[in-house]
Formats: sequence, structure tokens, C-alpha cells
Amino acid sequence: MSDWRLYPLGGGEPWMGFDAVRDLDGLPPEILLVPLAGHTWGHSGVAVRENDGNWLLHAADAYFYRGEIGSETYRCPPGLRGYQRLMEVDRGARLSNQARLRKLSIDRTDVRIFCAHDAVEFELLAGKAS
Repeated sequence: MSDWRLYPLGGGEPWMGFDAVRDLDGLPPEILLVPLAGHTWGHSGVAVRENDGNWLLHAADAYFYRGEIGSETYRCPPGLRGYQRLMEVDRGARLSNQARLRKLSIDRTDVRIFCAHDAVEFELLAGKAS
């Protein structure tokens, strides 16, 4: 249990449209904790700067389906949409963070975003998709 670190909600720095983003103790500054409240209390993503200077952002459970980002048009299968609503602890925060992720995915070509639930995103990221 001594390996656990708690990070307060306040503090941190702005990063690509998100507030209170921070370095993690003991890790290089190329790894950032990105607060993505709404799905659960304290829900966060992790951004990693790659060697080429681009960013990889694991948004965890901030969205569940690839159609929720990458386009001005929001697409999500009804079952997943309902499940997200069922699981959320703060609807406003969850939807706000999804909107910020969508904007980031459209505005920035140097950030690749993926979530914890979309198998197609995983296959693409792993280089296994055709």
C-alpha cells in the first residue's frame, strides 16, 4: 500500500484544454495525469509523450465508443450510451470531458486518444487492425 499516491483535485497546470493536469511523483514529465471527472469520482486519464513529440492519451472510461470522439457528430450505440448514464457519478462533468476530448481529437493531430472499452481502437493502437 505504500506505493499508492493521492493527488488533490486542485493544482496542476492547463494542458490542451484540460485543467489541473499534473506530473506524477517519481515519473518523468512526459507522463501526465489528466483529470476526467464524471464517470467515477477522481476518474483520470494518462497522457504519455512519445519519442516523436506526439502524445498518446488513455482516456480510460471517459468515453466507451470510438464514435464519441474524432468528429463533430457524436455517435454511440444506444446500449453503451445507456450504460454510461447508469455508471456516471456526475453527468455534467462526464459530458463536459467527453466534449473536451472530442474537441482535442478534432483540433490536434499530435494527440492520439483511446479509451478502455473500444476493441477497434485497441486493435488499431496495437497495429493489429487491417
